[in-house]
Amino acid sequence: MTEPEGMPIPQSIREAAENWLARLAGHSDPAAQHAFAVWLDADPRHRLAYDRIKRDWQLGTLLGERPVGQTRSLGRAPFWMRQKTHIAAAALGAAALLGVVTVSLVRPGGPLAISTAAQAAIYETGVGEIRTVRLSDGSTVILDTATRLRAQFSGGDRRLDLERGRARFRVAAERKRSFRVVVAGGEIVAHGTIFDVSVIGPKPVVTVLDGSVDLPASDAASDQTRTLPPGKTVTLDALMADRAASPAEARWVSGMLALEATPLAEAVAAINRYNEVQVRLAEPFVPQVRVTGGFRVRDPEAFARAVATSFHLKVERPDSSTILLVGPAE
Repeated sequence: MTEPEGMPIPQSIREAAENWLARLAGHSDPAAQHAFAVWLDADPRHRLAYDRIKRDWQLGTLLGERPVGQTRSLGRAPFWMRQKTHIAAAALGAAALLGVVTVSLVRPGGPLAISTAAQAAIYETGVGEIRTVRLSDGSTVILDTATRLRAQFSGGDRRLDLERGRARFRVAAERKRSFRVVVAGGEIVAHGTIFDVSVIGPKPVVTVLDGSVDLPASDAASDQTRTLPPGKTVTLDALMADRAASPAEARWVSGMLALEATPLAEAVAAINRYNEVQVRLAEPFVPQVRVTGGFRVRDPEAFARAVATSFHLKVERPDSSTILLVGPAE
């Protein structure tokens, strides 16, 4: 669902919708439900904003509802910081711990960013931006932070080159034209599918949420094509071994950083992709810890506070652009 023409949704309404989604998750308090209903009916933009945010969050649960996703630890539950298998952050307030859903489809301070249709175009996002692009064939693409996508459509082909970052493709089915996403080292061919492609790491990663995609052999001498089914993730490397997709990772479109037993250094690198203010680990940093939880991608300070409380670290601000995590004194 997209906003009707001429009805932009202010940032304040989007933030209120995010807060309502977080507040109502898993709770049935009659007073809260009544207050929510009053808020929903007060302005037609309220329902539009809430429906959009809820839809993007639920898309991440699509994997959790499949058999391959039901054994994942963060398949359907809200995200809290956890240390090993225990809740270790009860002392923090809910606002710092609860993964409040935020759909950042705008440039900071700018209007809703939905691109117009185009036959050939380059789409690019800045740091902290998550943007939806509507393509000329009816397909939509959600671009993650710091992503660059080149689209070239012709009468017989729909080609998109993902040059950096990550994107989710919701493909409009066509019989005559294939839909190809080209990355360094391979390509993905889709037909009426929802899938993610990431070139953030050293090798491209493909995750299928719904439908399936074809992965033609990168070797020109081979005519073999592999089909990747829903609920699977594969790295386009020499092994091409697939694995169960993570429902938590699928929620990045909601502006959430979802982590599952992620080494702290990797978690810090992930949150830093979305922010000018950078989280750093003080040297020497001894603790070997892993982070599980969900965090607003645009709130590195809340991320740092949650991690510090869970693992008994200190947070320091040596300057306005740095948040320093300091390990416990030996």
